[in-house]
Amino acid sequence: MIKPEKNLPIIAVLVFIAAITLLSQIFSSDFRVKTLDALRIPLKLISGSVYALRDVSDFMEIRAENKILRENTANLEMEVLNLREAKLENERLKKLLDFKESDRRKFLPALVIARNPSGLNDTVVIDRGRKDKIEKGMVVISGSGLAGRVMETGWRISRVLLVTDYDSTFSGVIETTRDEGAVSGSMRAGLVMKYLDIGCNAKKGDKVITSGLYGVFEKGLLIGEVVSLEQDSSGLYMNAIVKPEVDVRKLEEVLVVR
Repeated sequence: MIKPEKNLPIIAVLVFIAAITLLSQIFSSDFRVKTLDALRIPLKLISGSVYALRDVSDFMEIRAENKILRENTANLEMEVLNLREAKLENERLKKLLDFKESDRRKFLPALVIARNPSGLNDTVVIDRGRKDKIEKGMVVISGSGLAGRVMETGWRISRVLLVTDYDSTFSGVIETTRDEGAVSGSMRAGLVMKYLDIGCNAKKGDKVITSGLYGVFEKGLLIGEVVSLEQDSSGLYMNAIVKPEVDVRKLEEVLVVR
């Protein structure tokens, strides 16, 4: 609906033109020409102002519409982001559910709430502690693989030593060949499986699982995959470079095995 105030400049111009037309009927042609010539600039300014005022009004409406559209676009982008995040979280939680509880072990879900900023060791803090019956040494898993073990507990939080930390050493076995070795963390390089027999038949792509020896981790937890093999510096053993099954740098949800 056109607002009355928007028509005022147009009405003024029409009245002005009507007055000029009336005068042109009364006075001579020379007078009419001189009058129109004298009023050329005012007429031009007035008609220009009509369009300018109309354009300003239209501009303000368009600007308001654009603001609404931008807000709607931002809201839609936020909704898409939330949906994508929910989808990724569901995928991670489904992997956690692949682990089955038994009479021997129970799982407690936990969230990673902090990481070690120093870079000197690989540890994370989870939102479970002694209040939730978390104890030092308990195994922490994520997705389909081993993430680490609880090294320190508070009332509501616990610190987890990740498998990639230099201080993390445990016994592993190559699933297909049953060759055993000591798996150690090497920070960003992943894991190294040491002291394999020089004649072992392990190869790239073999899965490495926990052996259950020495009581550090229970048997059969997936550690990772062999990516390469090489002799150690002594020439007496083989070392396997193992890519961890769990990307510890992206941990968000874990299960604590109780």
